Amino acid sequence: MTDHCSEELFALLSGELGREETYQVVAHLRECGECTGELVSVAVAHGSLRAARRAEESLFPSLDVQASESQLDQPPLGLSRTRARRRPFVGAAAALLVVVAVGLGLVLGRTSAPPLYALATLHHMDAPATATGRVTVRAASRVKEMGVTTTGLPALPANHYYEVWLLQPQTNKMLPVGLLPPSGEGTYSLSGAIMSQYSAVDISLQTNDGDPVHSKFSVLRGTVVPVVS
Repeated sequence: MTDHCSEELFALLSGELGREETYQVVAHLRECGECTGELVSVAVAHGSLRAARRAEESLFPSLDVQASESQLDQPPLGLSRTRARRRPFVGAAAALLVVVAVGLGLVLGRTSAPPLYALATLHHMDAPATATGRVTVRAASRVKEMGVTTTGLPALPANHYYEVWLLQPQTNKMLPVGLLPPSGEGTYSLSGAIMSQYSAVDISLQTNDGDPVHSKFSVLRGTVVPVVS
């Protein structure tokens, strides 16, 4: 799979992907907001097209709504010229409906994002000076969506991984949030009540040895600053 899974989204909705491919696409969607937004658009368009076909079938029950696009311009045997002229119009209306649905999905994807709640700039620690990061926290009801974006982190050594933590510097209390994907970008859903107990975000380099404790090797860290509306 490429960096994005646009080509697989329609196949996912149509149930055409195999089990392994489905797992890969779902895993990608959990981490990629761009593809998740595109999935919403594809789902809206797919549903609108099916609704348009059902409407066409109810209006003109003698028409074969499963015909290919090349057949849409050819009147079926026994179909009057008047009705034959209507079919391209209905097909065009269905196509227009899909375009509108896709546009609506894209607009909804842009405008329905939860409001920005807090920000953090991640500064290098045990990492090259060129390594940086950014954290955005959005409020969605009682849940906070925390997005982490990093650049310049060194390639992972064998049997290691990067992990994201919440940190309270005054007490050094830490809470693991989740693994940072190889892309350097991740999104995490957190309880607002829990997140309110921490004021910083830390990214560590961990050894894959089964020990869940922080390695004490922090590569990036930054203070979470609430956004004043």
